[in-house]
Amino acid sequence: MSEIEEKTLPATQPSLAYWACYPPITVLLRGVLRCLAPRYRVTGRGNIPTRGPVLLAPNHIADLDPPAIMLSACRPLWFMAKKELFEMPILGDFIAFAQAFPVERGGADRVALKRAETLLKAGQGVVVFPEGRLSKDGQLQPLLPGVAMLALRAGVPVVPVGLCGTNAILPYGQTIPRPTLARVGVHFGPPLSFADLAHLPSREQRSSALERLESALHAAMICAQK
Repeated sequence: MSEIEEKTLPATQPSLAYWACYPPITVLLRGVLRCLAPRYRVTGRGNIPTRGPVLLAPNHIADLDPPAIMLSACRPLWFMAKKELFEMPILGDFIAFAQAFPVERGGADRVALKRAETLLKAGQGVVVFPEGRLSKDGQLQPLLPGVAMLALRAGVPVVPVGLCGTNAILPYGQTIPRPTLARVGVHFGPPLSFADLAHLPSREQRSSALERLESALHAAMICAQK
């Protein structure tokens, strides 16, 4: 591969600029989040491996979920985000800097899944919302097969992430955060392994993995509310 071709490949490590900005920005934004939500609480942070590949799979109840996860985790993460966000002025550049990459919704975006798999194989932590869209009522929606396919192909642990109360800070359809006294919780559940499913046919592997993840997500959401 030529030097030019190597330079055009997507990065699999955080940029130096991101590493420089990550500590002060997270400290600042955690303070802002605690001002907006005094009852903000994080549990299970120790379930996230401090190094090596890991796939985080949260429920999705507000546009605030990605920054809430970023500020609650113990390591820098990469985020799969809907393509439309990258087309918005300023916001698109900001989330790209914050290690997000686009996914085309409405089907299996093989390019986005391949990007996520490449990052995982490079030892990164990747966040993918298995519902594929926001839940209007806060209830867990049917999970799409993409997360299961990704976890099975990459052979990495999956950490279910339960979120509650982020939709009180930023309700569905709103763009300006507001203070709340509601409980805002982020819970990282025990990592899931799907290695024991390897003997099953591909379709059964995905189905069993999704069932296991759905059950773990429900449990994580309950923990986030406590």
